Amino acid sequence: MPAHPARRSSRGKQENQLGSSPATRNKVFRYRRICARSCRHHRCGCAGCPDCSDVYPQLGASKHPMGYTLKKIIALYRTDAHSPFQRLGYQARVKQDRMMERISEKHGHLQLRGVKSKTLTAWYKDWSSGGRIAAGHALIARLRTLFRFGFIVLEDDDCLRLSEILRESRFRTQGPRLVQLTSDHVKAIRAEARAHFGWYSIALAQALQFELRLSQKDVIGEWVPIAEPDESDVIVHGKKWVRGLCWSHIDKNLVLRHTTGSAGKRIEADLRTAPMILDELGGQDEIIRLVNERVGPIVINDVTGLPWSTAEYRRKWRLVARKAGVPDMVKNRDSVQAATLVGGPDQARVLRHITLTDISRHLRSRRR
Repeated sequence: MPAHPARRSSRGKQENQLGSSPATRNKVFRYRRICARSCRHHRCGCAGCPDCSDVYPQLGASKHPMGYTLKKIIALYRTDAHSPFQRLGYQARVKQDRMMERISEKHGHLQLRGVKSKTLTAWYKDWSSGGRIAAGHALIARLRTLFRFGFIVLEDDDCLRLSEILRESRFRTQGPRLVQLTSDHVKAIRAEARAHFGWYSIALAQALQFELRLSQKDVIGEWVPIAEPDESDVIVHGKKWVRGLCWSHIDKNLVLRHTTGSAGKRIEADLRTAPMILDELGGQDEIIRLVNERVGPIVINDVTGLPWSTAEYRRKWRLVARKAGVPDMVKNRDSVQAATLVGGPDQARVLRHITLTDISRHLRSRRR
């Protein structure tokens, strides 16, 4: 039996509007049905429909005629419950927020469908101009994270396209840092911190960083808002101290156990094999006495009696380093050489879990 002429005409008109691909038509009709259940506009295509505003962020920009802007992707990355941003530590979120705000201020108004390979290359050239290669590379890394989130969580086709472009693109990098804080540097910093400045805590922190191969944050900790999930017994002015070394981490056999880094890796270090730390704390017997008598953070600001803030410690450490003759190109983070698996002869015996990723980084650094 032949189809009704009017019905055939209406269906043909809809197909011309939506495209000839059956998959495309089915996709659009499917989302129209979802929209209809939400806003009860049974002919709604979600274009400009205010009742669909709560539905569309979950459907992906490719289902909406207008698509996502870069600013909208950034906002969703910050707030979506499934975003990897929610799993970052406090300081990492603050750092990423600053970079994403910089991207949003200048380019946030742009539709993703209008961003091409040449656009991304022009952005990188602008961000890295004047020798700011590290800054340019960091901002490109944020874009990679944003577009990956948009593709995986929001199922957006433009984010998939841009992720593929960035995956195939090559941007200039600075390469691995070849400078290192040496044992002689550490000895000079410790001596100047004690004798010239009277900052015994900086001398102790430097010894702990170098001999245990720990980051600055793993030694002195950090101050975060009370609302952060980490537990702490040190709370001052609406912030709490977390992550740093405590006296309770040392047992009676002078073995220090600590959870390090954002990945939460456990380490065990025998302090009896760390001469610099023993020297700063007065020997093995004195350390045992301190462990039995003291609680809380090991490294305390000599002036305030509280754990150091990150910014203040960094500023004071640089003053000491310059006084000790350490070049400005050598930074505190160079206490731990990148991609090393074992310590040198001047460092303590530390047991830590080594992953395949650690081995891969180590091999790449050796090849360079």
